[in-house]
Order: sequence, then structure tokens, then C-alpha cells
Amino acid sequence: MKQKLIKKVLMCEPLYFDSLDYVINPWMTPGKINKEKTLNEWEQLVKAYEEQNITVEVIKQNRDCPDMVFATDQGIIRGKKVLLSRFWHDERKPETEYYKEWFEKNGYSLNYLPNDVYLEGNGDAFFWKDKLLIGIGYRADKTSCDVISKLFDIEVIPLEIIDSKFYHLDVGFFPLNNDTAFYYPPAFSQKSRGVLKKLVPNLIEFSKDEAYGFCANSVVTDHHVIHQKGNPTFQEKLNKLGYVSVEVDTGEFMKSGGGVHCLTNVLEETLS
Repeated sequence: MKQKLIKKVLMCEPLYFDSLDYVINPWMTPGKINKEKTLNEWEQLVKAYEEQNITVEVIKQNRDCPDMVFATDQGIIRGKKVLLSRFWHDERKPETEYYKEWFEKNGYSLNYLPNDVYLEGNGDAFFWKDKLLIGIGYRADKTSCDVISKLFDIEVIPLEIIDSKFYHLDVGFFPLNNDTAFYYPPAFSQKSRGVLKKLVPNLIEFSKDEAYGFCANSVVTDHHVIHQKGNPTFQEKLNKLGYVSVEVDTGEFMKSGGGVHCLTNVLEETLS
């Protein structure tokens, strides 16, 4: 079975993440973020990627955009084409201009959503086999599915999220490979659970502890899974599936509802 191999990612150094002063999801705890710990955690994640021979591109953070550190939310990338996000909350809308400038400078073809259509990048979207899965309900609306399907010429499957703690798809769903994915059932509507059961040959449930430990917010490259530390049962499951667990700490970022995947937008990948 072929395995995804990540070659290059985009990240944003959290120079001003500790200035967060608003709440737009149930995880957020403004005023509790430690800047020194945040920078150390980010550096350790960069190191983990470099140890996997992944090139890390870095965008400069704007002082007024604390959540700009969550690079995966900024757009859906395929080749040199990027669909820029349209954020639901006003607090995050200014981020788009800075990422737009970065993508322009680096030779990407820019695409935009209609003014009344919302989607928050790879936080809400996963390419899986020949399809694109979109998490709708909190930050993405169903109309975005038609727009994206036409742009990327791909079948889009909407998955309805019903729990605000799992506001993005990458908080409750983690595709490991073309046969296996993890998910947290309470995050999704009954209909969407049924869709996933039919779609994924080996669909594994996250326990509540794993889901709340941000196991879904992981990144897989080759046979290595980079994930939030302190999740021993998830490690055991990965090991049984033939994967190597790479633990990192993103505890400071979890105070804004983000983790490993949120901090990482994949620019280039191949199949090995």
C-alpha cells in the first residue's frame, strides 16, 4: 500500500500568539498562553519535521493576528493552486491577506470563494483517495462543497459536525492511509457517521480521552505519525498498525483549540 510522504510544509512562527484576547471556540483560554513555552513547542515541532527530511517554510506573523500561527486553516493546496480561506469569525479574517501575499510571492495560483461562502482551509478539508472530505456545520457551509468540487474537479463529500468542540474536521477526524482512518463519533451527525462507515474500510473510533487529547490533530508522513504527547492508547493503536509514534507537545496551542495539524499546511507531498 502506498503511503503519503510529506516533502515541504508551511508554518508560522508564534511570535505574537500569546497576545490572544478573544474566544471563538470552546477550547480557547485567553491570557493563559506562555510565550516562552509556545516558542519552544513550535521549535520542537519544526525539529520533528526536519528529522523526517521535511522542508519547513516559514511565514512571518503579523502582530495583530495571534491565530495566524494555524497555517493549515489558510487554504486548500493542490500542486501550485491554492483556494484561500474565507474565515467565519471577524477576528481571523485579517490573516488571509498575509497568506495571500506569501502564496503570490511563491508562485501559487490564487483562487477565491464567493463572498457568502465560508471554508477554513485544511482545517475543514482532507483529500482522501480520489475524494475530498469537507467538515461542515461550524466554520464551513454546505455551499462550499459545490464551489470546491468545480475548482478541483473532484468529488466532495460533506461531513456534518454537530459538536462545537470539534468545530474543524481535523479535530475529530484523522485519515491514516487509504484504508484506515480514526474518528470521534459524537463529533458527527448520525448520517455522517454512516457515510464514514461505508467510505472507510477500517474506521477506528477515538476514545473520549484520545479525542480531547487532540489525537485527530496529527500529521502522518511515511510510517510516522507526529502527534500530541500524553496519548498512550493512541500510540498503542498506531504501533499495532505498523506506524511509529512521534510525540510532541503543543499544549500552549491547544489553549486556542489547535495542535500539530493546525500548525502545519502541507505544500508538497508524494506517494512512497
